[in-house]
Amino acid sequence: MLNNKFQAAVDILRKEKIILDPEDPTAVKQADMFSESQRNKYDIENETKEIPDARAYLLKLKEIRTRRGLTDELGAEAMMSEALEKVEKDREKPLLRSTRKEMDLLVAEFEKGNKNLFLI
Repeated sequence: MLNNKFQAAVDILRKEKIILDPEDPTAVKQADMFSESQRNKYDIENETKEIPDARAYLLKLKEIRTRRGLTDELGAEAMMSEALEKVEKDREKPLLRSTRKEMDLLVAEFEKGNKNLFLI
């Protein structure tokens, strides 16, 4: 009987949607129901959505990682910066995140770097 009531309560909670104002740090902190990776994803999405160019975006990612205490043991930051340098040098202009073709070139350079790091 108790197990059935517990299961019924769990089922209700699964269906309920709790709405928090993500801009209210107090509400988010009090809820404390986000995993660290969800928090990182949230920060990245919200703090980078208005950044138009790839260089500023990568710098913001570095800032977020530093603030969160995440380390770059594999040297991914340097690899991404080198890839960006190469693509921008080839294109002879700053790389905009909104330009799909240019971002595809950057992703291709990232993949080359990942192969060098034995990640793919």
